[in-house]
Amino acid sequence: MIEDAREIPNQTRLDTAVCILGGGAVGITLARELVQNGIEVILLSGAGKKERTSDRDRYRGKAEPLGSHEPLEENRKRVFGGTTTAWGGRCVPFDPIDFEARSWIPNSGWPIGWEDVQPFLLSAVNICEAGDADFDARSAFPASPAMMVPNFDDPEVVTWPLERWSPPTNFAKKYGPELSEASRCRILLHGQGVQLRLEENKNVIQEVEASSGNKKKFFVRAKCFVLACGGLENPRLLLASSQILPAGIGNQEDQVGRYYQSHQFGVCGHAVLREPQKMVYDFERDTQGAYARRRFWMTAHGQQSHKIGNIIGFFFRQSQDVSFHRDPLTSALYLAKNCLHRLGQGLPGMKRMWNEDRVEMENHLRVVLREAPQLAPQILDLTRKRFFSKRRLPFVLPSQRNNYFPLYYQAEHAPTPESRLVLTPEERDDLGMPRLLVKVVFSEIDFHTVRSFFRVFGKRIEASGAGKFFYQEEKLEQQFADRKQTFNSNAHHIGTTRMSNNPKTGVVDSNGRVHGISNLYVGGSSIYPTSGHANPTLLAVMLALRLAKKLRSECGR
Repeated sequence: MIEDAREIPNQTRLDTAVCILGGGAVGITLARELVQNGIEVILLSGAGKKERTSDRDRYRGKAEPLGSHEPLEENRKRVFGGTTTAWGGRCVPFDPIDFEARSWIPNSGWPIGWEDVQPFLLSAVNICEAGDADFDARSAFPASPAMMVPNFDDPEVVTWPLERWSPPTNFAKKYGPELSEASRCRILLHGQGVQLRLEENKNVIQEVEASSGNKKKFFVRAKCFVLACGGLENPRLLLASSQILPAGIGNQEDQVGRYYQSHQFGVCGHAVLREPQKMVYDFERDTQGAYARRRFWMTAHGQQSHKIGNIIGFFFRQSQDVSFHRDPLTSALYLAKNCLHRLGQGLPGMKRMWNEDRVEMENHLRVVLREAPQLAPQILDLTRKRFFSKRRLPFVLPSQRNNYFPLYYQAEHAPTPESRLVLTPEERDDLGMPRLLVKVVFSEIDFHTVRSFFRVFGKRIEASGAGKFFYQEEKLEQQFADRKQTFNSNAHHIGTTRMSNNPKTGVVDSNGRVHGISNLYVGGSSIYPTSGHANPTLLAVMLALRLAKKLRSECGR
């Protein structure tokens, strides 16, 4: 059932088998799996069905240096369903090499391997509604060319790996009704865990202190507790639970909050192809109607040869404020987006737009007017796919006939202990929780990964005879310099309670159990030792299914 925690009397104590803190993809997946296996669950969602200003304020924090990270409330949703209420839906599995200890990537290596998570891929893809669980274009689309670009693939870079797209699935809307009808499940909206309370022996969580606001508290006792609050909130709660252990729970070796990672993102350079019409460029749809798209992936052999992290690329669109892309649809989207934004600011906003962006606006308008006859059907088709279909078109690609293909990259962010989150005890939210301070750090291997990929890609596209790639390494260097100053995580919060067999180098063991605490587990991307290139959600769901299997035996007795 779904209840409002604000109606629970002050100082009430509740009992259950498993208490899950967090109502996003991981928390909801865990709750479904446990309830279906007869295990009683209380889920503290942390918020309600609609996000309020006060909810978002609880995510506020600081970055050091100032401005070096996006505002901590920017990319997260404090609402039942979590960030699945706003995610794009990209689903990509991690690669086998991501789990391996790589000599050229400091602090790499997981205590589990690819073979330990692979059995949960099919179920996770189904839960995310991402279509067929086949990420190899050669078998997923046998009627299409094996290579994205003719003659391109070689031992270092290949084009058969797929990314798949969820509709995107809002986990609260999709699975909330099922959980609301489950007699063994209590979802407490607006219930927020604020303190994990240890028993006197210091190795068992006795209960979680929760709040529903207005200084009201209640307590949940359970056999097992699971933190599924996300890559920033998981370490925050561990560090804030300092009543008995001053450094926080799981932090006996000063590891909680360290190794904060995300991904490197960017667009730089463009390709011009000899025969662009022969490239498999657009989205493909599988037997379930799910969208999939091919990518340029640096193979494990290529990563080892060049001593780099994991990285992929795909043809995308140039930043929308650059009109030399010559694509009318991109220009139309730019004009619409800016005009709507300025309209909200009234006549003064429209005047500022014209005064500040006149040249750019005129350039985009020229592109639109020149190609107006082809634009109307494109907009109609886009409207149908984006707004009148169960499966939303993931994003708009520039026309293939322009033969101008900007290269987008998404790369691994190497783990380093200096990249971390700490508490700011002098600043607290309205529930009394200390706010976070984030210090994101990049190392030379991060730039080396992107730079090497661009060099290899440029050489390969020319050697294959497919075309030419134009980019300036100085612009890549500038992107990297800018990233250090104004980083945006795009909600990929990874590594802050990392998995390790040794408490000196991590927070949880290979099962996600916090070192030194017998009944406390952590789920989600905060337990990843490395980030790979893949978006974190699909693996988070896979690991949630793996953890549910563990909890059925540990906490179901």
